[in-house]
Amino acid sequence: MDFKELHFYTKNLHLLYVEDDASIIEQSVELYEMLFASVTLCTDGKEGLNAYKNELYTKNRYFDIVITDINMPNLNGLDMIEQIHQINIKQYISVVSAQDEPATLLKLINLGIDSFLLKPMQEKQLLKALYKISKNINNEKNSKLYTAKIVASNEHLEVEIKKRTNELKKQLYTDHLTGLKNRLALSRDIEKNEYEMLALIDIDRLQFINDLYGTNIGNVTIRQFANILEVHTLGANYTLYRTSGDEFAICSKQENEDKFKNFITRLSKFIIHLPLYMEELKEEIYIDATIGVSFEKDHLLTHADIALKFAKTDKKPYIIYKTSMNTLKKMQNTISWKRKIQYALDNNNIIPVFQPIVNCQGKIVKHEALMRLKEVENEVETLVSPYFFLDTAIATKQYSNLSKTMVKKALEHLIKNHCILSVNLTYSDFTDSSIVSLIENVLENHDIGDRLIFEIVESEDIKDYKILQKFIKKFRKYGVKIAIDDFGSGFSNFGNIIQTSPDYLKIDGSLIKNIDKSIQIQTMVKAITQTANELGIKVIAEFVHSKEVFEKLQEFDIDEYQGYYFFEPSATLISQKSTIPN
Repeated sequence: MDFKELHFYTKNLHLLYVEDDASIIEQSVELYEMLFASVTLCTDGKEGLNAYKNELYTKNRYFDIVITDINMPNLNGLDMIEQIHQINIKQYISVVSAQDEPATLLKLINLGIDSFLLKPMQEKQLLKALYKISKNINNEKNSKLYTAKIVASNEHLEVEIKKRTNELKKQLYTDHLTGLKNRLALSRDIEKNEYEMLALIDIDRLQFINDLYGTNIGNVTIRQFANILEVHTLGANYTLYRTSGDEFAICSKQENEDKFKNFITRLSKFIIHLPLYMEELKEEIYIDATIGVSFEKDHLLTHADIALKFAKTDKKPYIIYKTSMNTLKKMQNTISWKRKIQYALDNNNIIPVFQPIVNCQGKIVKHEALMRLKEVENEVETLVSPYFFLDTAIATKQYSNLSKTMVKKALEHLIKNHCILSVNLTYSDFTDSSIVSLIENVLENHDIGDRLIFEIVESEDIKDYKILQKFIKKFRKYGVKIAIDDFGSGFSNFGNIIQTSPDYLKIDGSLIKNIDKSIQIQTMVKAITQTANELGIKVIAEFVHSKEVFEKLQEFDIDEYQGYYFFEPSATLISQKSTIPN
């Protein structure tokens, strides 16, 4: 977010800020005072309502923006918003709160707030919301200013005024780069209930084009794409808008749904890998675009935007909105898991379980430490796999604490028990200085390095193999061994693997689980094993789930095995003298 551009829209605006948390006030009020012409600070809803009334009665004006919390003494934010709307239904209001229950969110939506940010708020999200609101306010003020000038003009200039009025309206509702109607015009037209169907078309990775070739080429891309859309909508019952930097809208009224769907299908095929010739570059660049479609007359734009987001997430060329696209439910699930993860971290409920790894005779030679989240409900304990919460942990920035806790507990088990233990690490783990320092401190003070194996997940996430090599070199001096996990899963690069000089390769379970049924997979696993053996690297087959798979793998001289056919993960270490259970 360009701060100067944001300040251009906020510098003449007056803010009412209602917040009872002193620490949040200290963090944010200085920023608000830099942005706005004036900031009136209140610490509860009643004080905020009184300040709002006082601004109107003493200065004969409304605050331009109200930013408020929900949970506050004397009068909560929801009740304050309702009373403010009784005074001024068009008041711009932004809510910043840690309260995110579905009922509260629905009430805020029904109240018609302009934005909602979840505490702890991210500065980038806050600035983005302020930019959107303040720009709309300025547009409205400019529109009112233009209207006031027209009314006050001399009657003798009526013809000129009308001409000028039309020019100003055109400027207000026209995108200057393409000459198309803009988002403000779209909002106006939707409010008139003109449209029954809408498609949002987003140019994929336009920012990449700007970064690679410069904004001038980016602008040429937008203009050419706009021309192509105009050609496709020419003569049809469609209206074309440019709604944002990389987004366009095509709207229709009284159009047959099937006919509109067919049009979108044809358009979608046309704009896949679309070549655009750039005179400045003397070459073609290729673009793609994604489409979200809505036939829901109520909330037409919102539903098209939801469909567009789903299409981008699912990597589909276009998606038509369905009521099943319940983003609130997805948000509730993320919030629920975020709380569960934090509770588990706070209450020592992130625990390691241990799955044995056996040799070809079935004798346990080592264990792999695996993360579990312990939940207790009605006195019944459940160990939850990371499959259910890892994506949320990454998205909510809790992964680092999870991983650090897991590594710490795994090393503690290794100190207390005479065993060989394998611990998983990702690229983000061995580039996290706090985790690296934790491991180094433990190995400096405890002679366990020769019983520790780091399993590095080999994936496209590894951006710099030099960093990995540096990490491995740091800990090899303690006797630590290295295993490459999930090898052969689709992203493996044997050249990079050789540079790391691993002690073990763990063949990915996607190859192992059907090896007894697929000649192609058998050939691949045999080639991996032979190459590894020639390089002096031991091979481990994971996800061994049946006798048939185990017997087939034994034909390939694989060194070690892991899977439910032998042992399931357990909260306690199984004796390394044990063999495969009967």
